[in-house]
Amino acid sequence: VVANSGCANSFTGERGRRDAERMAELTAELLGLRTHQVGVASTGMIGTFLPMDKVERGIREAVARLSSSRRASLEAATAILTTDRGPKEVAVSVETEDGTTVTIAGMAKGAGMIRPRLKTATMLVFLTTDARVDPLFLRSSLQASVDGSLNMITVDNDTSTNDMVLMMASGRAGNRELKRRDRGFQLGLDFVLRELAREIVRGAEGATRLMEVRVKNARRGEARKAALAVAGSNLLKAALFGGDPNWGRIVAALGYSGARFDPRKLTLKVRSRRGEATLVEEGRPMGGPELPEAVEVMREDEVIFEIDLKAGEEEATAWGCDLTYEYVRINSRYRT
Repeated sequence: VVANSGCANSFTGERGRRDAERMAELTAELLGLRTHQVGVASTGMIGTFLPMDKVERGIREAVARLSSSRRASLEAATAILTTDRGPKEVAVSVETEDGTTVTIAGMAKGAGMIRPRLKTATMLVFLTTDARVDPLFLRSSLQASVDGSLNMITVDNDTSTNDMVLMMASGRAGNRELKRRDRGFQLGLDFVLRELAREIVRGAEGATRLMEVRVKNARRGEARKAALAVAGSNLLKAALFGGDPNWGRIVAALGYSGARFDPRKLTLKVRSRRGEATLVEEGRPMGGPELPEAVEVMREDEVIFEIDLKAGEEEATAWGCDLTYEYVRINSRYRT
């Protein structure tokens, strides 16, 4: 993988395509690979061209410094950042069904322009494993993990032009090749991607609070819609910033989400390390926005909203963050 930050190389036409191809060609040449074996990622300003002299010089310097050390991993995770407040890395060891211990690791960047819609600022995620895996199996496992993690986060409801997830497998663990679902491997991959997803939201531009939205008992195909609508509500995000338990904004988001439910059966709760408060019970409001228990609960930097639609059996979890003055400041002067 060769990646640059500061320039997204998006909306740059034929020149941009040639520049991306050149990045892959040079990296392949220096590492003794074929061009198609190199993944290219870019993040930063849309509509500007890559300074290829600087990029090529950087690629040569990076190849000369290649290392498998812990420090090198941290340097790589730091180098891809833009407005992120710090690097994001996760690693876990799990046991496959044949008893072999394998490692799954990942790094990510992303702080703004976050609402991924992946079939496989800007969000980039690079994953590695030493497991021996069949490519089709790995693609399927990765998609399943992405659907429950990266595809369930939102910072500002803006989907980037450059979102990317790449996963590489070396096979060095020596396990029997994974060709079908392996519980241990899938759990490990789910953990890594879920933690990276949470860290992306936690470290979002200007964010001071992480929001987890848990929807349960929804109709088939509707839990995800409901959870993402609530997590992406700018009004709720603003209320979260102020520690204001304005549950009406949750109800409004559920209403326009497309999820079908009977408001008379709806139950809403808010939870944090400080405790739990019921906002709506079976359609009955338990207090106004000034509900003292809820105000206390929302003082924490991580808040959970639990939503019971009582309309089916499906459940889903989404993650978001608050909307702050700092987010507006950063994005009001990104070019200037």
